[in-house]
Amino acid sequence: MTTTERTRALRRRMIVEARRATVEHGLHGFTIEQLCETVGVSRRTFFNHFSSKDDAVLGIEQGASAAMLRDYAERAVVAEELDPLGSVVALAVEQLHVVGLDRADEALVRRVFDREPAMVAKFLTAADAQLAAVASAVRNRFGWPDDPDDHRAQLVAETAAALLKVTAGTYFDDTYDESTGPPFDVLLTDNLRQLRAAITTTGQDPTA
Repeated sequence: MTTTERTRALRRRMIVEARRATVEHGLHGFTIEQLCETVGVSRRTFFNHFSSKDDAVLGIEQGASAAMLRDYAERAVVAEELDPLGSVVALAVEQLHVVGLDRADEALVRRVFDREPAMVAKFLTAADAQLAAVASAVRNRFGWPDDPDDHRAQLVAETAAALLKVTAGTYFDDTYDESTGPPFDVLLTDNLRQLRAAITTTGQDPTA
């Protein structure tokens, strides 16, 4: 296992243990010190990855996506010839490959929100901030002006977010069978294809 892989695994352990502790004890029912002891890391190590206990529970890692977004804005990470929406979907797939995706972990997040409803608002605030960061990266990648009347970057980012939401709704449904169904990135790519078909069709049967 490489150093990068070990770091990712450590972050995941801290996130999962923070979520488990929240479900069992509530957000205020355990300390960062207790979490660190469970995972086997120092307080300093914890704060190298997360700015607060809340962020650990929500999986908001310090600077985790910033470097990738910077590279994306500089026309790296994903194929340069991709159009704006296709490039953001490809970026999402690349991030999934980096951080991983676990249906059991998603179920744990739902239990966290059931136990601590206030965390939903914090999650949505973080999601809005991430969406703004993606829109800024799209704007820089394609050289669009930072003009309040130019909504292209925001529209691309929010459309990609909608595709991710629809895909997640399928993939994380309790009835979805991972052993027979396609992986998340395949579902996401197919939803992108369906969206492109939907917005380019007239809605009429050309053979009628």
